[in-house]
Amino acid sequence: MFALYVDLLESLNGEHKDQVSPIGALKFILERHISNLDNWAITSKVFIVLHRALQNKRVNRKVIKDLKKNEHLLHPYQKKNPDNKYDIRMFMEISKQYSVYIKYYMNTCMKTDIMTKPRKGFSEEVRNLSMTEILKNYEYFEGLSTQIFDLFQHTNFCKKTRLFSNVIFMLLKDLMEIYRIYYTHITEILERFPSLGKREA
Repeated sequence: MFALYVDLLESLNGEHKDQVSPIGALKFILERHISNLDNWAITSKVFIVLHRALQNKRVNRKVIKDLKKNEHLLHPYQKKNPDNKYDIRMFMEISKQYSVYIKYYMNTCMKTDIMTKPRKGFSEEVRNLSMTEILKNYEYFEGLSTQIFDLFQHTNFCKKTRLFSNVIFMLLKDLMEIYRIYYTHITEILERFPSLGKREA
């Protein structure tokens, strides 16, 4: 499974252009997704692949641009004849929340490129932001954090399946990245604080 993820990420990055273009790779992934909306495992795998691509700073800018055009296709798992089984209801709820999160993550990356920046030189990038930009970033990432904690409420259920366990792990990775961004932003605000105007302070 890991080798498949690597191949897909490399394809999205254009490393296998002789076999498939980045847009072609994304199109294949989305077609697989749309044709299997009644399969919770496949929809989960697609969201995980897209999530990994968004986390990967080598490919995420390209993925964000192309994925935004197809945002309307990111439907969650939909059972055609839903019943009252607890597991099915949980699969649908987690899939719904995860699809919303993927879209929010993608749109956040379009509003601020902080998540696409490499760690090297990150502090300097933040140092060049205006106070308005810093405060807006805080709002964006507070929204991401809220959605992550909403999904964390299902952690015990997610432990029952390897796929959903991977989802929790990846969300934890995002949360650590968000806290790193918070720390850098807060440090910058504290350094500027003595020179801030009353309204900004």
